Amino acid sequence: MVQNSEPGKKNFLKPKENTPKHGELFFDFEGDVKEPQITEAGYPFHSKSISVVSSSYLTDDQTYFFGKRSAYFSGRRNQIHLSVSGNSLFGTHPDPFTISIPVRLGEQGAGSVILDRTVYVKGKKYGISLELDESKPILQVNNLLQKSDGRTASFVLESPVKLKRKTWEVISIYFDTLNHKYIMYQNGIETAEYENSQADTLGFGFPENDSTPLVLGKSFYGNLDGFHIHKGEPEVEYTKFESVRYDDETKIGFMEGNTAISPVLETKYSNSSLTRVHWNIEQPKDTMLELYFRGSNQKFLDSKMDPSWTRIGSLDKGLPKIKFKYYQWKLWFRPDPLGKSVPNVQSLSFEYTEQTPPDVPTRFRLESNPNTGDPICFLWNSNHEKEVQSGGGYIIHYGLTPTRMLGSVFVKKDKVGNFNKIDGNEDESSFRNKRFCISEETLVNNIYVQEGELQADEFRPLADQVDHSRREKRGLLFQPGLTYYFRISAYNRYLNEWDSKDQKSPLSPPVSFSFPKEVSNNK
Repeated sequence: MVQNSEPGKKNFLKPKENTPKHGELFFDFEGDVKEPQITEAGYPFHSKSISVVSSSYLTDDQTYFFGKRSAYFSGRRNQIHLSVSGNSLFGTHPDPFTISIPVRLGEQGAGSVILDRTVYVKGKKYGISLELDESKPILQVNNLLQKSDGRTASFVLESPVKLKRKTWEVISIYFDTLNHKYIMYQNGIETAEYENSQADTLGFGFPENDSTPLVLGKSFYGNLDGFHIHKGEPEVEYTKFESVRYDDETKIGFMEGNTAISPVLETKYSNSSLTRVHWNIEQPKDTMLELYFRGSNQKFLDSKMDPSWTRIGSLDKGLPKIKFKYYQWKLWFRPDPLGKSVPNVQSLSFEYTEQTPPDVPTRFRLESNPNTGDPICFLWNSNHEKEVQSGGGYIIHYGLTPTRMLGSVFVKKDKVGNFNKIDGNEDESSFRNKRFCISEETLVNNIYVQEGELQADEFRPLADQVDHSRREKRGLLFQPGLTYYFRISAYNRYLNEWDSKDQKSPLSPPVSFSFPKEVSNNK
């Protein structure tokens, strides 16, 4: 998968195009005219023994086989000269190797010399030359076969198949120097072959100490792109992208496609909900493009299998119902079965609703100064958020200074003795006078709520957890002679101590109460 970026244009995602896996050289003409070996991904095939001596061609961004532009040649004015004299493939005993050239023939290109490396030694011609004769590819191999008596021999690979004009076609030459077999392919189909099985043939090789340059586009009219040289047989499928494959033995078809995956992204608050997907795409006929989404309130690694992926079939209906703070998307691209065209994504964004925490409860205050031993009662205005009113609640914090809270109360006993959340709906309470009273018994019960365990990795609101979610095993009981400061916070029904701690409001301004102390005459 590659991300394309062009000056003045937006980035977009598309499947990676077929390129050689290995190579001595690869030109896709995406770089500078002086450095045409820069590949689409930005990594050149490193070969210290092949270098560009001179380069002259016109860039063409209207037609291309790889990347987003090709090289246009107009006769002898445009050529690329390569120094290959130090490369073993152009030495006296080369390993088997392949030369491949995607060609787009122009109106004047029926008689051309696409590739040439020839030299005259004592009036004798040595080297190779790939030419077109009435649009038919011909490879001239001059005096490169070595005989046992010191002689050299020549041969010609002549294809009967014409190249179509203004259409990308790939010519590939395989030099099997071990078996003395030489094959020409056009678009992956063998069109010419020469095999020398004579006993006196020793090998194949270029003249020793030959410094003649390899000339690309020597007298050619048309476009070239993706010119490459590598050891071994042709390894690139002769389609621009992956094409469908079929196994005759298993009767199974294969087409893997390409995947683009985002990093794990994060929303500001937990329990966000996906509401709509926006994308701008191009999807040619018979291609496939699938979008997958996953999310969780718990942080996860992009290398993990969990959470599971969900395919998004519609951009606004039937979207995943998960609540999340962390999310990730994945795109799967598949070219058309012939590998000619692919979908691409020019923009992709997700619209989601964030679950913001509640506002701070207002007008938090003492109801009245209680008598010694009576509960301390508090009043405050009800929060307006429905997530607080339905399934949420309040937490009363207390401490010995206004800024440091040492304990908290967020459960109470109902009329039958079960623990429940603090909702402020006590006797004589109202919307503007939520009411709750704290006694010594309330503190003891809240501190020693039995601790339980989370039974499953699933969302569980705090209202369903009050009997087992407390981790606090120590608390501060009221002591006579001390001033205590009280503050209140609201939480909504999504508060969860495992992965949704942010669903709680800030604390209110403090109110204070001093507990009287009886001092004896002896002290």
